[in-house]
Amino acid sequence: MPIVKIIVKGPKGEKGYDAYLDTGASKCLIPERDAKDIGLPYVGDMEVITGSGKDFIRLYKATVEFLGEDISIIVFARDLPEQAVVKAIVGRDILDRYKVCFDGRAKETEIT
Repeated sequence: MPIVKIIVKGPKGEKGYDAYLDTGASKCLIPERDAKDIGLPYVGDMEVITGSGKDFIRLYKATVEFLGEDISIIVFARDLPEQAVVKAIVGRDILDRYKVCFDGRAKETEIT
């Protein structure tokens, strides 16, 4: 599973994650309770289409540190089940800024 470390920064603190690189996700996702805890500004809701149908998800303005670079974006916020292996997702809003190569055989990911 392609995982990378990110730090989400807000006015009241920051939170680090081992985040899943998801080329099918349009935006990054973090737990909503963390978005509130670190004081991210709420900017609205957005209708999304998932594998299970239409849903609404909350949006927050965040600074995400990815590979040492601070990137200001709007993130999805949703509390995932406790048993979820992944707690955060890096989506196309960040990945499209880079060249990302997945080598499934070697289980390696290269980001430039």
